[in-house]
Amino acid sequence: MKRRKFGQLLLGAPLLLTKPMGSRNRSQLKKTRKPARLKKGDTVGLIAPASAASAEKFEKAIANIKSLGLKVKVGQYAQLKTGFLAGSDEQRLADLHAMFADKSIKAIWAVRGGYGTTRILSKINYKLIRQNPKILIGYSDITGLSNAIY
Repeated sequence: MKRRKFGQLLLGAPLLLTKPMGSRNRSQLKKTRKPARLKKGDTVGLIAPASAASAEKFEKAIANIKSLGLKVKVGQYAQLKTGFLAGSDEQRLADLHAMFADKSIKAIWAVRGGYGTTRILSKINYKLIRQNPKILIGYSDITGLSNAIY
């Protein structure tokens, strides 16, 4: 068998092993809940669910959010530093949960990414998040958090 044919066969193999979407029980698939759009005057929660950020980065993030016509509420533990992380796992998780539970918060902005996000994924109260859908903004390891919530 030629290499190109073999490569094409390998690329298609995973498709043969998966069950087509149409054959799944539709009741098993939950509908995606979309949060409302942000508008001027809305409040954004600023958290650090992973690595710690400097005071300068927080000031810049706050200024950027305000420049968009939004208000800012900083998480209780967001500016802590425990090693390279922004507080303990429990503190970072508490800030995340508090922002989702707070009805005045319309979006949650992670000031930075980093390894610490993966440490809290298994402890997240996904029911709380599903009941309070909000926009989640972040980069780097915050992508893992976004995917877990989705």
